[in-house]
Amino acid sequence: MTFTEDARHQPLSFSSEGVIINYKYDANLHLTEVERVQNGVTARRHYHYEDPRNTGLLTGITDERGVRFATWSYDEKGRAVSSQHSDGAGLTQVAYNTDGSSTVTNELGKTTIYHYQQIGGIKRVISVEGEPSANCPASNSTYTYDERGLMLTKTDAKGLVTTYTYDDRGLEVSRTEASGTPVARTITTEWDPARFLPVKTVDDQRITSYRYDDQRREISRQSVAR
Repeated sequence: MTFTEDARHQPLSFSSEGVIINYKYDANLHLTEVERVQNGVTARRHYHYEDPRNTGLLTGITDERGVRFATWSYDEKGRAVSSQHSDGAGLTQVAYNTDGSSTVTNELGKTTIYHYQQIGGIKRVISVEGEPSANCPASNSTYTYDERGLMLTKTDAKGLVTTYTYDDRGLEVSRTEASGTPVARTITTEWDPARFLPVKTVDDQRITSYRYDDQRREISRQSVAR
């Protein structure tokens, strides 16, 4: 395996087991082309930066067939306002409203409005308006957070509340779905004290234990009925 880079430590080429990959950049150091050579066949993928107001914004990708399969556009503040695949497939548009909310319109014309609140210096979603669909099941939901920005409650379109609790590391240790109802279900999680890895989860039906190797890869999972 060989690897080369330029003076700015940007990768220029990579080769391994008969595969060669070359990278090209524009004057602004943005990736513009990835060339892959294998078995004498060359394939190239191109990246476009066509917004004159901000040449660092990725506006499109042309695949190895020469087909532009992804296009993005932005407003004057550099915020994404549309995304689509070739021939307009999957068109998604975003409007930024004066009250701080945003309206997302999908390719079928369905709109979903997201409302936000700054919590701990981070913008969090506090409510979602719109008819639920397979692509947006969280519509007509509301959320609350603690001072760390961790979600405390989620209320869905049916009025069912899920509550959350966390440890000092901000890791979820308990989640109760349909809280306060006869069908409430609680899931608890125990975490490795030194690593961000769950070691045990308990719900109303089973107890599941996890083990990992020194590289944090899961090596076993065992579930027993309660």
